[in-house]
Amino acid sequence: MDQSEQDKRTRVGIGAGLVGLFVNLVLVIIKLIAGFTANSVSILADAMNSLGDTAGALLTIGGFYVANKPPDREHPYGHQRAEYISGLFTAIIIVVVGFQFLISSVEKILDPTSVASSRLVLILLIVSVFIKIGLGIYYYYKNKHMDYPSIAIQALVKDSFYDTLMNIVIILSYWLEVQMDWYIDGYIGALVALIILYGGVTSIIESSNDLLGTRPDAELIDRMQTLLDSYNKLVGYHDLILHKYGPNKIFATVDIEIDSRWNLVEAHKIIDTIEKDFAKEFDIKLVGHLDPVELDDEEQNAIYAVIKKTLKSYNHKFHFHDFRLEEQNGQQEIVFDVTVPDSVEASDLELHEMITKDLSEELNRYPIRIHFDRDYFLKE
Repeated sequence: MDQSEQDKRTRVGIGAGLVGLFVNLVLVIIKLIAGFTANSVSILADAMNSLGDTAGALLTIGGFYVANKPPDREHPYGHQRAEYISGLFTAIIIVVVGFQFLISSVEKILDPTSVASSRLVLILLIVSVFIKIGLGIYYYYKNKHMDYPSIAIQALVKDSFYDTLMNIVIILSYWLEVQMDWYIDGYIGALVALIILYGGVTSIIESSNDLLGTRPDAELIDRMQTLLDSYNKLVGYHDLILHKYGPNKIFATVDIEIDSRWNLVEAHKIIDTIEKDFAKEFDIKLVGHLDPVELDDEEQNAIYAVIKKTLKSYNHKFHFHDFRLEEQNGQQEIVFDVTVPDSVEASDLELHEMITKDLSEELNRYPIRIHFDRDYFLKE
């Protein structure tokens, strides 16, 4: 993504945050009036939830602003992870608000007081429902039209529709308490607080996962592998690794296996082509590592074929690389790395015993040394 597209994304994100800030401030005022008028802890809890949404909008604005800053000496990969940090702080605020009003609701359960009947309260609550629905639709529309959807705005979409459901529950509970004289306000307030806490904890986990690093999108990995498979001149490739520094700031590395008989100019040309194609197709900065494979040795080719056939008989997603024959104590030793699919549950020791046993049927005169890599990108 070039800077102009990043600037556009930032404008959309900050604009959505400003709209959310204004709308949630209005909702805070509406719900505070309704809550104090009705003497309802559940409505006041929802007012504080809207106040938390206001803080979330502020953090979203700040997150997009910081994320748009160019790389610098301290942050050579840019600042896009600021979106994740803003989401994390928003979630923490939501949890604090939810916990405070859970305490208030439990106190009202232990010492119940009736709510005041008011047509104004019902009108204000119904108006707040429609406002929140509109805000959720606005967030959804803005996020859908981003080239790379924002996790921060996606959280605001989810929060808006959670709030809508809570508001409907609060309206029903208020009506029931007024009409039936049931003391359920404290219980509904506790329910609202628990929903707020659940949403906050979930958002903390999601934001923390993004900061720690998560599995890349399976569809993106499939497309990348399809592109790499299209280069017929390659012997193969392995150790495709992605480093994500924001919603659309991705770096990648891959080991490219080529015929060892190629000259350096030819090898550089194919790797340079692959790197440019990745930038054009996926907007990913790829660095390819040259990994020459000897193809003019009949003995090695025969062993290579046996290993490939054996591994594919277990699972077609098994790959191996860095295959070679090494001299050890006057004897040739087979050495290679195996990339194990995530769907395979066997331990490295179990796999080693199984593979060496099966290979020994045809390659019994060679000692075998295997190193295992785990491929956590894809599940079958």
